[in-house]
Amino acid sequence: MLTKEEAYKAMIAGHKVKHEGYSDEEYVFINKDDKFETEDGCIHGKRFDEFWSTIQKWEDGWSVI
Repeated sequence: MLTKEEAYKAMIAGHKVKHEGYSDEEYVFINKDDKFETEDGCIHGKRFDEFWSTIQKWEDGWSVI
């Protein structure tokens, strides 16, 4: 398992990540426009916006898929 910071670095490197609290189909990544995007195509703001700092508040339990 990864920490939130490690998961963030993995996304910057181009990987998709998920949290142990997500369903099997759910994940998040940073898209070509430098925004957080989920598996269903929803955009959740830029890198340091509310999505990652507030909504995705888990400090550990992350993994690269």
